[in-house]
Amino acid sequence: MQVKLIRPSACGKSSPYPLTARLVLLLAMYCLTGLAAAQNKIEWPAKLYNPKAAEDDVVMPMPCGGAMVFRRVEVESKQPLDDIRVTIGNTSEEWGYAENPRSTHLSGAFSTASSARYFLIGKYEVSALQYQAVTADKCPKPNMKGRLPQTRVGWFDAIDFSHRYSLWLRKHAVDQPGLPSEDGEPGFVRLPTEDEWEYAARGGALVPLSDFREKTYPMPGGIARHVWYAGTASANGKAQITGLLEANPLGLHDILGNVDEITLDLFRLNHLDRMHGQVGGYVVRGGNYFTPAAQIRTAYRQEATFYKEGEPLRSKTTGFRVVVSSTVITTPARLQQISESWNELGTVTAAAPTDKSAYGELEGKTFEDPVAELAAIARATDDTKIKKRIDRLRNTMRATIEARNQQRDQAARESLRLGGVICRKLKDDGHAIDGLKRFIKNCVDTRGKDHKVCTQYGKKLEDEQQVLDYNLGIYAESVIGTAQNYPAEILGEQRDLLDNALKKRKYTGLASFAELYFEQASAYAGDARVRREDWFAQCAGGGG
Repeated sequence: MQVKLIRPSACGKSSPYPLTARLVLLLAMYCLTGLAAAQNKIEWPAKLYNPKAAEDDVVMPMPCGGAMVFRRVEVESKQPLDDIRVTIGNTSEEWGYAENPRSTHLSGAFSTASSARYFLIGKYEVSALQYQAVTADKCPKPNMKGRLPQTRVGWFDAIDFSHRYSLWLRKHAVDQPGLPSEDGEPGFVRLPTEDEWEYAARGGALVPLSDFREKTYPMPGGIARHVWYAGTASANGKAQITGLLEANPLGLHDILGNVDEITLDLFRLNHLDRMHGQVGGYVVRGGNYFTPAAQIRTAYRQEATFYKEGEPLRSKTTGFRVVVSSTVITTPARLQQISESWNELGTVTAAAPTDKSAYGELEGKTFEDPVAELAAIARATDDTKIKKRIDRLRNTMRATIEARNQQRDQAARESLRLGGVICRKLKDDGHAIDGLKRFIKNCVDTRGKDHKVCTQYGKKLEDEQQVLDYNLGIYAESVIGTAQNYPAEILGEQRDLLDNALKKRKYTGLASFAELYFEQASAYAGDARVRREDWFAQCAGGGG
C-alpha cells in the first residue's frame, strides 16, 4: 500500500513524496529517538553551570539543555551495615539550644570499587536558571543573571523541584554515566539531611579530625575568599552569583553564607547529647548574606516556618542544594546481605544458628561466642519470662560488643597511622644523623678531630643517636603491641580503610609508611621475631 505523505527530512524540514506505512513508522521511531537524545544533551555554556570545573566533577543533564554539577562525598564502608560515627555541632553556649555537639552516624548510598560508599551533593546552590529549567512551563533563556541562587523558595518548593528533576533524570538520563545506580536501581534527587549537609560542609573525610571540629572548614586566604557574609566588604546586602569564591575541601562552593540552604529534616531543639522530642518547622543551614562574619559557622542551623500569614513562607535569603541518593533495600539479594550483616553485629564469631535443633544438648557444650550461648539458652528454656529476659540481655550484650568492636577497629587504624608517623620520623632522624656524620668527617679532615667545632658536633651526634635509639625502641614496642593486640583480619581491613583515607587527603607519603608498618606488624605476628635494625632500615629507605 502506498501512502501519500509529507516525508520528514532530518526530522524537521519536509518534502512531499509517497512512503510505505512501514517506512513512516520506522522514520517516526528514528525521529523520536533523536528527540530523546536531544532532550538530555547539554547545551548551556559551562560558565553558567560549572564556572570552576574541577577533577572528579559529576555532571548531569537537565531539561532545556541545562546541567547540574555534583561532588562525591565518600564514607568508609565495607559491609552493608557499616557506617561512621561523627560529631557535629559546636561547643558555643550562645547557640547550645540548637547546636550543642552530638554524635551521629553516616553512610553512603552507592558502592565503589574501594572500601567506601558515597552520595552526591550539589557543587553549587541550585541556580535560578536550573530551577526554572525544571519547574517553568517554558525553557528559560540562559544568561549570567540565571547563575544567582534560586531564592524565595520554601521546603515544599525544594521538595517539588527534587521530585520533578528525579522524574526527568529517570526518564531521559538513566543511561548517562553521571547518574549513579545501586544494584541496577537508578538514584534519585532529594534534599540533604542535616547530618549529610554538615558532614559535607566541614569537608568530610578530606580534612583531619582536628580541622573537622573547627568552627569552619580550613579557609586558605581567609573567610572573605570563601564566604559571602554581611557588610559592604562582602555580600553588600544581596545574594551573589554562585561559584565566584573558593570551594571547601570537598569542592563545594558557597556552602557557608550567600543564602541559607534548606535541608530535608525538621527542626528540633538540642537536649545536651541528643535532640529534643518536639518537632517544628524545617531546618536551614549555613547562614546567608545578612549573617555577620563572626557568626559564620558550619554548625549554623535555624528553624524556618512552613507558613506565614496564611501563605507558604518564601524568604529572599533562602535557597537550597540537592543530593543524589538511592533506596536502602534495592533488591531481595541486598536485603539478604543486610539481614546477614545485622545477625553478625555484636557477635564475637559468627551469627548464632536460628534452628533450635542445631544446638544439641547444652550440657557440656562450649561456645566461643557468649551471644550465641545466650541464644541457645533462650531457645532451650520453655519459661516465657526467662526467655524474654535472656533475649533482652542478649540484645544488650550485642550492642555492647558492637560498640567495643567499633572502638577496637578505630584503635587499630590509629595504631597503624601512628606507626606510619613514627616510621617516617625514624627516616627523617636517620637522614639528619647521616648528614651530621658527613659534616663531622669533613670537619675532622679539614680541622682535625680535636678542633672545638668538631668535638661540639661530635657531642651533638651522640645525643642525636641516643634519641634515635630511644625512638627506635618505642617503634619496636609499637610494632609488637599492634601485632599482639589486633587480629590480622582486623589490621588488614583497617589498613585498607586508612590507605583510602590518606590518599583521599593526598597524604600519599604517610600512606606508604603506614603500609610499611602494617607489613612489619604482620611479619612479627607470623614468627614473633624482633627485627629492630631491619625495621629501621626499611623505614629509612621507605616513602618513595
